[in-house]
Amino acid sequence: MVQEQLLNYLKEKTKGKLLMSPEQLAEEIGIPAKQQSKLRKEKRFPIPFKNIGRLVYYSIYDVANFLLNGESTPSDVPAAEVATVSIKPKVTKTSKQVTDLSHIFMVRSFAQSLEDRATRMLQLSEILKNYADKNELKDRFEQKFQPKGISNTSDETKI
Repeated sequence: MVQEQLLNYLKEKTKGKLLMSPEQLAEEIGIPAKQQSKLRKEKRFPIPFKNIGRLVYYSIYDVANFLLNGESTPSDVPAAEVATVSIKPKVTKTSKQVTDLSHIFMVRSFAQSLEDRATRMLQLSEILKNYADKNELKDRFEQKFQPKGISNTSDETKI
């Protein structure tokens, strides 16, 4: 359910497309496009990408999968194949297994970004409502009390 909602949100952000540009991804996760490029070149960027000509795109499914699960398995590979090919790292007695929790940070960053946008939208909504109310009051006032120099038709009949 959460994944469906996230995918719907990402589809809305990409205007129905299934691919995101680095700029669109930067808006969502807070990593600038240039930093993404640097991390991709160093093969350290956790979200799989696709090169289409000279342009780079991210599948919204990969983005959603990474944000929710911290997994960076490309969406082109069926999940059943990934499960059978998974390789377990060797763990020696002296080494400690480190769990990568960066996806949790990304989810929190993404959620904070959404919350900030929602707050700004609510503030904008309030400003626009106030503006509309003030305009309505101004129009009513002008209708009731016309400025000097403008005569009513009833005044002209009295003269």
